[in-house]
Amino acid sequence: MPRKLKDWIDSYLEYTSNQESPEKLHLWCGFTVLSASLKRQVWLNRGYYKLFPNLYVLIVAESARIRKSSAMNIAVKLFNDSVSDGYYLKGKMTSEGLVTEMNRAKTVVKEGGRGGVMYDSHVFIHADELATLFGHDKNAASRMATLLTEGYNCDDDYNHITSGQGRKVLRNMYPVLLAATDPRNLKVLPEDAVAGLTGRMLFITARDKRKAIAWPKLTDEDNEKRELLKNDLGYIATLQGEFTVTPEAYDFFEEWYLALSNKEGGDPHVDAFYERCHDTALKVAMLISVSRSDSLVLDKSHMAGGITFIERQLPEFSRVTNWVSTNVYAQNRARLIDLLRRSGGFSSRRTALKWLKIGLDELVVLEASLHTENTIKVTKEGNDFSYKLNKEELNR
Repeated sequence: MPRKLKDWIDSYLEYTSNQESPEKLHLWCGFTVLSASLKRQVWLNRGYYKLFPNLYVLIVAESARIRKSSAMNIAVKLFNDSVSDGYYLKGKMTSEGLVTEMNRAKTVVKEGGRGGVMYDSHVFIHADELATLFGHDKNAASRMATLLTEGYNCDDDYNHITSGQGRKVLRNMYPVLLAATDPRNLKVLPEDAVAGLTGRMLFITARDKRKAIAWPKLTDEDNEKRELLKNDLGYIATLQGEFTVTPEAYDFFEEWYLALSNKEGGDPHVDAFYERCHDTALKVAMLISVSRSDSLVLDKSHMAGGITFIERQLPEFSRVTNWVSTNVYAQNRARLIDLLRRSGGFSSRRTALKWLKIGLDELVVLEASLHTENTIKVTKEGNDFSYKLNKEELNR
């Protein structure tokens, strides 16, 4: 059936507006299922390579605080109910097992009614907790990180070689990832993934749920909205072909890209994202386009939307990559500074203890270190202590 909604993403946000998770979680879960539904069927010509709109989205927030799993499950269930030929995987897996699952071939009908074989390695990977995907074995985690890093480019052919299974060729790769984790579990990401895999990820962070809803209910109107979303997502999953770019969108992107190229780096973590964020902006622009129409045309509004969403990710990327450190002190330091930034530069020891969930002795050592290096100013106020972040850190 043809489309019935003006904008799939906007309608999805309306449908999830009475659920507790923050809106931006639903936004990126919505973008992810759009990405997965396209299954490598649409692309943008980037001269020397084709750009496909696959995304790696990782929600980072404390367990149970913002209903990460609930937001993901709403999107995933809609995907599974709508996209009959989508290939969905969830749960614990190894890189070798993932390769086996992706190594598929199916019979298709070609022109003239003749039968043929098409190799298809698209996959939608869903991990409620990142550790179930990477595990705690460093070598296994590194192999998974390498596979996901290499797969992100959606190569026509990818050679995967192991000592036990020999050589396997994955054709027409298109992995999409939706995962979540507590900040303290980011250490499962291997250190060698920071510049590679994390530079390809979109980190979505939030601290508080949107609102408390004791008895969430779906009305008849909500159920009707879901049916419309289901219909249109199934239709979007049939789109095929190459995107074209309007002259206005072409010029708009070029101006932004050149300005971005002139920015100086300095942080290798952030640089990894900067080097790829132009393509990520284009991926999001493609998803905005298919959310609104079947035309496979990128106009200026789509381009501006993709760029805006990605620019909003830069501060979050900088914060989260500091949390990736396997050093506990470095993680706690980054999280305390993040708390102060979110609170306008001020907080209390009592609040910090709740946020970091560490012992008082450990926090006292941390605050003394930050006070000594002039990152924060610590002041006693009654039975508590207050923190004030310096202007340089606050404005980063």
